[in-house]
Amino acid sequence: RAVARLEGTYLTVRPSFGVNDAIYAYHTVIAWDAAVPGLLFKEGERLDVDFSQYGEVAVPNESGFIYLVTNRHGQHRVITLSRPIITGEMYGIITTLLSGRASQLTPIAAPIALLPIRSVPNPSVGRIGSGDPNYALYRQHLRRTVEEPYALFVQG
Repeated sequence: RAVARLEGTYLTVRPSFGVNDAIYAYHTVIAWDAAVPGLLFKEGERLDVDFSQYGEVAVPNESGFIYLVTNRHGQHRVITLSRPIITGEMYGIITTLLSGRASQLTPIAAPIALLPIRSVPNPSVGRIGSGDPNYALYRQHLRRTVEEPYALFVQG
């Protein structure tokens, strides 16, 4: 399978949607499912376990990007990622809904990075503040997403 190099466990990092300057980190497993057949993903190690996502991984040749797509009851969340660089990292954008007060939902987009779990010796998961030993590394990867740029954010 040409997609075998995508399979594995990743440390996923993105900005925290609830705390300024914090980073949110959790695991994402990408694996082949022969019953589908196709690549699927599943998140784990999330503080907000009720919001853990799972779904399909699309790897179309035309765009050169990878899509992790959740579709639950018609509600979509999409992560658009670059193909892995030589060391295995993937960078891109997450577009989802931010859960607000009561039942209010607000569209939100942010940079995201998937790092091969083996590349972070002692990964921290959960909400990561500036005092965490991995904070600088995680922040560096998020900055790389927009500085290189793997993704662009345009404000009107």
